Amino acid sequence: MSGNFGRDDSREMPAHFFYRSLRVDYGSAVRANVERQNCSICPRYWYGDTVFPCDRCASKFTFSAAEQRIWYEEYGFWIDSLPKHCLACRGEFRELKALRQQYDRSVGEALEATDPELKKGVARLIDQLYELGGELLLRINENRRVSLASFQSWIRVRPNSV
Repeated sequence: MSGNFGRDDSREMPAHFFYRSLRVDYGSAVRANVERQNCSICPRYWYGDTVFPCDRCASKFTFSAAEQRIWYEEYGFWIDSLPKHCLACRGEFRELKALRQQYDRSVGEALEATDPELKKGVARLIDQLYELGGELLLRINENRRVSLASFQSWIRVRPNSV
């Protein structure tokens, strides 16, 4: 390497820009705007389609040159940050996060409420969290048990209400 970090040739970019990659398509390389990047020493002079394995599902996914431009120039990610998950898994993580936030907002009210539908709703949220494969704290499991037990006792008292 000539010490210019790939300024003139995308094939001379530092290897750490492709850590864990399975393949780099240098033919897809497009010039980067280093003025818009967050870097301390070594900017990315090029973006190129790069294939990575997903840490969650092990499928291969492409981190495209266009995505890299957005990450590093629009969103402000540090230039040595790399994706660890495919688009599908990232979507599931976002859904899991949204469900967890919904749970956090509603669990306190539901556990103290007398409305069985609120309790049933929290139990449903917890079931959705399980379905997405998120690790749940023991207290969440306990909240599900309490919510369902309360809902089921309400049904026994008012069998025709459901």
